[in-house]
Amino acid sequence: MIKKSFIILFALLAFACKNNTKDQSKNSSGKEVNVEQNETNVDEENDINKYDNIDNLEESVDTSKTNSAAGEISGRYTKEGEADEACNCYCVEVSLTGNSEFCLQPDRMYINVRFEKTANGYNAFYVSPSSKNTNKDLPWDDFDKDEAIATLQPTKTGLKLDWLGFKIEGQLATDYAIFGKKTLEGNFTKS
Repeated sequence: MIKKSFIILFALLAFACKNNTKDQSKNSSGKEVNVEQNETNVDEENDINKYDNIDNLEESVDTSKTNSAAGEISGRYTKEGEADEACNCYCVEVSLTGNSEFCLQPDRMYINVRFEKTANGYNAFYVSPSSKNTNKDLPWDDFDKDEAIATLQPTKTGLKLDWLGFKIEGQLATDYAIFGKKTLEGNFTKS
């Protein structure tokens, strides 16, 4: 009788252990490997989408001012306090798929820029002088193209642009740092 009870108990124990191994699978070498049940759940709160520019904002954003529910910032922005309906100089046209144009001095100095997503907004990078540029005296070929010249951060009403200046070999080009500061630095509202 003890033998039968022991065999039944052993069989029940073996069966119970087999059910507990549902979270285990075998790898190609035949060894058992533990697999977490929630492996398909992604920590979406910490996942940053490079096309979403409203990650980590402390205040809510009026998405009608930034172009879409996803916080897309593409579009035309006019500098607050400036009337520039023709977008001659005191505005920025943001394009995330191609180059955009920045005005550094009205009717004189224009450059092409590209944007890259960051954790807090976007960085703007110098690409080349624009076709509208009339100032040929600056060392355009010497300016770094992989160093940010400006930062853009989305705000409740549009965006804030901070002019950083041109760099040559990673160093601020102090002789040319002022260009763009007056026309570009500040708050912009969606046009």
